[in-house]
Amino acid sequence: MSELPNAEQPRTILRQRCIDLRQRCLYQAEQMQDRARFQSRRGREREMNVTKGLLLSASSAVLAFASPAMAQDQQEDGETSGTSPASGNAIVVTATLREQTLQEVPVAVSVVSGDLLNSTGVSGIDQITEAVPSITFTKGNNESNSSLSIRGIGTNVFSPAVEPSVSVVFDGVVMARSGQSFQDFIDVERVEVLRGPQSTLFGKNSSAGVVSVTTADPSDYFTGDFDAMYAEGNEYQIRGTVSGPLSETVGVRLSAFHRSFDGLSTNLFDGSDANGYNTWGLRGKLQFEPTSDLTISLIGDYRDYEATPTFVLRGFDNPAANTLVAPLEPSLSNMDINVNLNPESLSTQGGGQLNVEYVFGNDMTLTSISAYRNWQFENELDVDGTPLSVGQPPLLPFAWESNSGRTDLDQISQEIRLASPDLGGFDFLVGAFAYHLNLDRYFQRRWVFSGPNPRSGQFNSTTETTNLAAFVSGNVYFGNFNLFGGLRVIHEELEWDVLRDPANVLVPGDTALPGAAGQAADFSGSTSDTALTGTIGMRYDFGPANAYVRYSRGYKGQGFNVAFASLEGSQPIDAETVDAFEVGLKVETYDGVFSVNAAAFYTKYDNYQAQAQRPNDITFELANAGEISTRGIEIEASLQPSDLTSIRFGATLMDAHINSFPGGPCFPGQTEAQGCVGRAQDLAGAPLPNAPDLRLTAFARQYIPLGDSAPVDLYVQTNLIYQSEVQWSLNQDPRTLQDGYAVVNGAIGIEDRDGRYSLSVFVRNIFDQNQPASLSYSTTAGGRSLAQVWRNQERYFGVQGSFSF
Repeated sequence: MSELPNAEQPRTILRQRCIDLRQRCLYQAEQMQDRARFQSRRGREREMNVTKGLLLSASSAVLAFASPAMAQDQQEDGETSGTSPASGNAIVVTATLREQTLQEVPVAVSVVSGDLLNSTGVSGIDQITEAVPSITFTKGNNESNSSLSIRGIGTNVFSPAVEPSVSVVFDGVVMARSGQSFQDFIDVERVEVLRGPQSTLFGKNSSAGVVSVTTADPSDYFTGDFDAMYAEGNEYQIRGTVSGPLSETVGVRLSAFHRSFDGLSTNLFDGSDANGYNTWGLRGKLQFEPTSDLTISLIGDYRDYEATPTFVLRGFDNPAANTLVAPLEPSLSNMDINVNLNPESLSTQGGGQLNVEYVFGNDMTLTSISAYRNWQFENELDVDGTPLSVGQPPLLPFAWESNSGRTDLDQISQEIRLASPDLGGFDFLVGAFAYHLNLDRYFQRRWVFSGPNPRSGQFNSTTETTNLAAFVSGNVYFGNFNLFGGLRVIHEELEWDVLRDPANVLVPGDTALPGAAGQAADFSGSTSDTALTGTIGMRYDFGPANAYVRYSRGYKGQGFNVAFASLEGSQPIDAETVDAFEVGLKVETYDGVFSVNAAAFYTKYDNYQAQAQRPNDITFELANAGEISTRGIEIEASLQPSDLTSIRFGATLMDAHINSFPGGPCFPGQTEAQGCVGRAQDLAGAPLPNAPDLRLTAFARQYIPLGDSAPVDLYVQTNLIYQSEVQWSLNQDPRTLQDGYAVVNGAIGIEDRDGRYSLSVFVRNIFDQNQPASLSYSTTAGGRSLAQVWRNQERYFGVQGSFSF
């Protein structure tokens, strides 16, 4: 897209342009010749000569005059930063907002390529847990109350005035709320999972970690990729991307997808499907390079999502309540529902951003990211889980006739940063960040009581957040040893406005809801906070190994319980503060065949923000859960002994528990002998929700050459996800304790040697492990154990294919 650099340009720019050109040529050649290496030795050598010829013919002129400068720069880089020779398998990451290889960056980061996502069927953020062992997913009744956790730490609260502990970032733009994060992976180049607090560079209250998604840029030649999948249950997915130049300085990339699934559950009330989805979306990227020093990218996306998520019943405290849902039989293996109000979750989201990168002077890089995003969400849920409705004398104290809400979110953000090159033994990065969120929430509820009149009410709220920050980071090099660190100053303001009129019932003749939800409320409030976060550490290069130690100070801003039962005079909860210590070792052979990354960590959180339900209460309480900590060891390894074999393995051994929470909530039915005194218990030593002691992920693919005469080669692959026992409730309810389980997937397929198409048959959950996505217990409707279900909760088969040019 840009003209070839000339000899007068700075060496680093010249080197980068040469590298870019070589990578583009290699990509084009591999699209034509990739599978050739899986032939016999003689055939592979012949085809590799073709590949080399393509590379040389496209870039020999550039390399001829660029190689001396490149060689000199590489030597200088080795002297100052101590980096080992880059292998052809080097993985580039931007975990420090600079391009570095995975092995040299002094951060615990997991990287999943777009190819691996496609190979394992990971199509969205909620499935990234299948590829990264240190991250878990808590599935709620909808996207709004679902969340991610890293190293056992996450945020799963209903209040829209509390931010997630795990930030999800798409192309440099942070998603303000968890519900926005669950986007589909389409045309993704890589996903980086940064473990531990990242409040210095990524900021925006990333107290547990960051999931950073980078999508592919436009190509310099016309290309396209298309894939499709169909599986049991009438599940299908179609995705496509086209990319290419519009002129010598302008490139474009357009992607689209459509996914649909009837559902895992059947509603016995009317025969409809539930726990399914239908979603589609678009993404476009226009890139303009008027000069070799300036790159302007305009990115836009849109997603429409319709789903029918709901819980399933596992059992009632009172067995007589089973008659309410007959012929449904609540059990550990139940996947169906029997409700008179069909679940519904609708959301649309989209946005646009302008990324500008300008290189000037002695390789100084100025980056600007301007973005706007909107998210609209609606949901409806039959909370009582029974077919009871108005006009029927309920056997329970009450039943829900309506429980629905709507959210409208707008956010704008601006980030600008300046990164220096190596300035003779040191470098720096400085920047500023500004962000504003406006979130309107409307909610309504209607109950059918044993008495003559139903009860109902409505609730409206507005939440606004303003976040301003300035940050700086840098490195100082002493041969193979370097010091690194950074600071971030954060100022955040949170404002809320709540309106609830008890007379504003949903149906004339209804009475107001009981308790706080039926009291008048018309108030507003605000709070602000200023914090200093940072990190400091050291790294040493041993050649094929890099070791580092670092300390980080994390932060997540104050929150307020903006919910149906909000009352005037309520106080905001305090900000979370984090102290994190980490020691890491990264080893890679010079040929890139084997690598292993290991990290040991200890992280302590003060004023951890949590949510729990008091016994015999339908409302959820937002509180600071005292002090918690997480410690453990993480290992990730990859092995590619030949072009035919690829193996990945990951393990996280962890202890995430509560250190101090003397006023913790009791679980329903907990007695004084079990530790519940005055409706509270001391939760010191208790495990955190959805924080397994051990998680494992593994992936292996083996190619089997079919000979020179065959146009394709065969491959087989498998991947494994294992996790140990977890407790899903903060109050340690024994009814929400889940056993450990393992899910094994497999596939067998063919690929042509030109890399143009592939076809495979797969099976998910080979051993048919029926383990839910999450467990909960509710005292309402007679006391019920509930489960959220997920696609991999049953064994199913499917077929998928891809085509590219």
